[in-house]
Amino acid sequence: MISAAVLLSGCLGGGDGGVASPLAASIRYTTGGVPHIKADSFAGAGYGYGYAFAKENLCLYAEELVTLRGERAQYFGMANGYLGQFGTTFGNVDSDFFYRLLLTADQVAKTKAAASTQVQGLLSGFAAGYNRYLRDTPAAQLPAACAGKPWLRPMTESDAYLRVLQAAITASSLGFIGEIGSAQPPTASKSAKVATAAPVAATSAAYESSPIGQALSKIREHEVGSNGYGLGSDVTDNGRGLLLANPHFPWWGVLRLNQLHLTVANENYDVNGATLLGVPLPLIGFNSKLAWTHTLSTDNRFTLRYLALDPASPTRYIKDGQSVAMTAVPLTINGTAADGSVVPITRTLYTTEYGPMLMDSSFTWSTSAAFAIQDANLSNYKLMDQLLLNGKADSVDSLRQASATYMALPWVNTVAADSAGQTLFANYSVAANVSDAQLLGGCVPGASVGAPFDALLASTGVVVLSGTTAACDWRGAVPAADRPWVKRSDYVLNTNDSHWWPSLDTFLTGFRKIIATGPNAEGQLQNNRTQTGHAQVQDRLAGTDGLAGKRFNLANLQQVLVKTRFLRAERWLPDFTTACLASTNASAAARDACTVLQDWDKTHGMSSQGAILFQELYLALGELNAQSWWAVPFDPANPMTTPRGAANTAAALAQLETLVASTQFDTPQKRRTRPQDVQILVRADGNIAVPGGAKTFYNWNGQKTEVAPGNFIYTADPLTQAGAAGNSYIQFVTWDSAGPVAEGLLTYGQSSNPASPFYSDQTRKYAAGQWNKLPYTEAQIKADAGYSVVDIAE
Repeated sequence: MISAAVLLSGCLGGGDGGVASPLAASIRYTTGGVPHIKADSFAGAGYGYGYAFAKENLCLYAEELVTLRGERAQYFGMANGYLGQFGTTFGNVDSDFFYRLLLTADQVAKTKAAASTQVQGLLSGFAAGYNRYLRDTPAAQLPAACAGKPWLRPMTESDAYLRVLQAAITASSLGFIGEIGSAQPPTASKSAKVATAAPVAATSAAYESSPIGQALSKIREHEVGSNGYGLGSDVTDNGRGLLLANPHFPWWGVLRLNQLHLTVANENYDVNGATLLGVPLPLIGFNSKLAWTHTLSTDNRFTLRYLALDPASPTRYIKDGQSVAMTAVPLTINGTAADGSVVPITRTLYTTEYGPMLMDSSFTWSTSAAFAIQDANLSNYKLMDQLLLNGKADSVDSLRQASATYMALPWVNTVAADSAGQTLFANYSVAANVSDAQLLGGCVPGASVGAPFDALLASTGVVVLSGTTAACDWRGAVPAADRPWVKRSDYVLNTNDSHWWPSLDTFLTGFRKIIATGPNAEGQLQNNRTQTGHAQVQDRLAGTDGLAGKRFNLANLQQVLVKTRFLRAERWLPDFTTACLASTNASAAARDACTVLQDWDKTHGMSSQGAILFQELYLALGELNAQSWWAVPFDPANPMTTPRGAANTAAALAQLETLVASTQFDTPQKRRTRPQDVQILVRADGNIAVPGGAKTFYNWNGQKTEVAPGNFIYTADPLTQAGAAGNSYIQFVTWDSAGPVAEGLLTYGQSSNPASPFYSDQTRKYAAGQWNKLPYTEAQIKADAGYSVVDIAE
């Protein structure tokens, strides 16, 4: 423990935060490099966190600021691109035009005007703290990735607001950077993306497989998701609440999470938790009486708009018999060519009353029809005040009231538990304010115009509304009174399915269809993690999970999580392997594979032979979502016990034959590959085998890469330019008579700088199944083995 404080520039105290300047903070570091910021104002808290954040993430965030400003083509080349937040690569030029079109000075002004004085101070302080670190750090001590680079520049207050605006549209417009940034009318471009045929010529399947369709599926199909448990007094050892926060987010880029603890005593704010890079308030966390987490919700935060164009011009559309002009937005960016020259690039993009135009190979902009996107979160100006208010809540009741105040949580459900033993599930997320009459009536184009969008809605949940009449218009978001929630004293959970089934005997029904459409609608098949989550609670309360007792506590909740159980395998594989081993048509390799799967323990444990083989078979079978794979199909009246048993075993065996003929599984040894053999994170100080399964409750999804002929691993950078996603920030929180008792970690560490001691320290703990204490009280913070203090002021 290091108790001496480092005092920087006029700071008035020895690490107690008792400073008079509005830009003053005490940064107390604990194990893992986690900063606990203590200040007398939110401006000071933002200042302290901005400094601590820049210390560990300077280059990563400096690059993101280039993205936000629409300057990537200038600094990183007009021919290059980058890996976006959902794993899609975007070109720098298209990205720059996207950001210049949507994240404007006007949007910044509106966000600032809507913000409280506390939030304004927080964001200006954050920028000042970031700049303080940049200003005070000698060039020789800056990280190699950005030292001396022309794009490493001070952060402005406007940049801070741009990041908040970007965060709000993460699960909506941000999925379509290329499709919005490149959208051009057919008369203005000869791009290969532009088709002259009407878009209705495409089939529903073509729309699903198009770039926009793929982006929609990434947003809607849990590729970025989370688990959350709120366990109440009826099921815990101590009669208090117990929370698991387990977001599954990318390990790269701006969706990385970062730990922080902000204490502003004068404002009754004291929250420890984690946030997205550049968002200077905890999104997930805990205070003295309440703990909460978030999971990606099923809400349709946006709708696509089908526009019937005026035959006289592809930049005009017909609405209620009148021709309406789109708004032309001429934009110019700078781009660096291969020879190093910087050239201006001009493009005119178009917006409508609904929002910007977008297009791809199926959602085309023809001479007769085109598409716009209407995003409710583009006018979400209260996100930061929502986070601030949530952090001040002291019970699940007050948290629900806080969430309903602004309705500004942009894309998440809330799962919470409090010290009194109550739990909450609430979906107070933003959803497009579309009525059931609009969604189920004539507003979804279908046979009337020869379009497949009604079929697309049923099969995928994607909402395309007609822009041809004001009767199909919507404004704002679904109000709090129409949102689903439940408070319980046993438990609640969510794993990115809809609100429908938050606890074993609770079903929330009758809510607006726009909240959960298509496969995510009420009463539909739940994902593997949802059923696993309920089964884990059932087995714990029955005492049949192999652990002592019949209630939850912090330690056994950790054990339940890391078991990495695969419930669908438990329910489907026995019948399949029996049929496989009895088949006279199965090859010797397939029979060997079935023996491996029969003997497998049905978990994605690191030493489990069969886990990788089943993971690939599961993906090949469409994650067993089709009812035809099951002997007893899903029954919404019995969601816990259905589906079960295997059907169509011959078709499944054919898929297995394909797998065992591939170079990944063409030997007995390869078929017995364990997760610890192939889930690899490359680090200079030694590679790390990463726990978790791609489709299991305890989740890690590395990118499959063939590193040598027939040698596959599941990894992340630097072996591949694709990223990994899954377990990120994990927290377990309960209470005793003295206050919160919390453990957890950030799986990829606090720092994105490979030279930092906090780059992979927590990853090694995660791999070893260890957890950090998450200190909250002054005594806990000062007693931490990693304690040190830096006081700053200006």
